[in-house]
Amino acid sequence: MKTTKTRIIFFTIALTYSLILGFYMRDFLVLSPTLQVFYLLSVLPTLFLAVEIKSKAMRSVIFILLALIFLMNLAYAVYCRRVFPFLAIVSIAIVLTYFTAFSDSVRKDNLLTKIYILVVSTVIIVLLLSAYIFVYKQDDLSLTNGQSTVWDTNTVKLANEICADCDTDEEKVKAIYSWMIHNFEYDYECEPFIQYFNVRKTLSKRKGICYDFSHLFAALCRSQNIHCYVIDGDKRDSTQYHHTWNRVYFDGSWWNMDVTFDIVQTKKHEQLYGFRKIGNPYIQDKEYQITKIY
Repeated sequence: MKTTKTRIIFFTIALTYSLILGFYMRDFLVLSPTLQVFYLLSVLPTLFLAVEIKSKAMRSVIFILLALIFLMNLAYAVYCRRVFPFLAIVSIAIVLTYFTAFSDSVRKDNLLTKIYILVVSTVIIVLLLSAYIFVYKQDDLSLTNGQSTVWDTNTVKLANEICADCDTDEEKVKAIYSWMIHNFEYDYECEPFIQYFNVRKTLSKRKGICYDFSHLFAALCRSQNIHCYVIDGDKRDSTQYHHTWNRVYFDGSWWNMDVTFDIVQTKKHEQLYGFRKIGNPYIQDKEYQITKIY
């Protein structure tokens, strides 16, 4: 009886946390299939607390699944530089805590419990495969919402306002570019330990570094269904100098552009980099050694 009460308490805590997290992320979850999958991976383990699991075999299955979810979240956080997986891992930790510290009865599970665990486990495995595809196997990331570049419904509304008088993709791209170089400042005091893109923070502060600006530009373009890549690179004559810029598609061609450089140049009233036509989005750069395209 005591174990049942404890399980219910843990279930309530985990479920409440998941609901709060979902409410906070709701504007992102509506638009990002990737975040939807990772959110569900954080919520579904909570369902294991809804029934009393007695056998070591069933608990072993749960531990394996929790470990796989943790590793996938960690891979997503590191590879895509996202903070969200660490928030999602909290609910997984709550479930793990219960099964390691409070679930000690060893008896045979009834048939319904086994079927229940099998169904939940199958859904989790499908989601893990989907998460792997979203993170590593997508063919074209130039329209993706959910990896390093993540935007919400408010971002779409903003992009719609910026592009309200535009008819073509070229007009939309140049309107977004013009709006950014005239409304943002480079944050010379920013020395991030880990670089990750936070669309809400960047838009509210109107300051940032190259990583912030290139992802914001990509988010605004992609929200208008315009293909845009973010490019990471190291300066060829100084590998300690890292930079991030964009390659965007309009008017039947790919264009190299550096919104961060032009934000700085605009404030100095000096010559802009502008848009420079390139053959394809994967072509090498003369000044930078490209390390990542996403």
